[in-house]
Amino acid sequence: MILKEIKYRNYKARIVKLTRKQAKYGNMYGCYFPDTQTIAIQEKLPNYTLLDTMLHEIGHFIADKSKIRLANLGEEGITTFVGSEFAKVLMQNPKLIKFINKCCKR
Repeated sequence: MILKEIKYRNYKARIVKLTRKQAKYGNMYGCYFPDTQTIAIQEKLPNYTLLDTMLHEIGHFIADKSKIRLANLGEEGITTFVGSEFAKVLMQNPKLIKFINKCCKR
């Protein structure tokens, strides 16, 4: 995996591999651990699943560090929040854009 960490605002989340055995035991492709600011992603996933899982776990990282209660925002508030916070993540992480491009190649 080309990503070792994700930056969001003044925070960093480490990215580590999750073995297939660990993933199967936990019935998951990835996980975000807020106590250690670590994102674990299962190794050897198909590109679409890898990208979907990575973005999903980054979403957990954003939600954890932003302290925003999404349930209180309504549809427009949620879409605005998601767009602007992911824009911040993309601006701070040029390697994430390379990762996305790599996952999107066929």
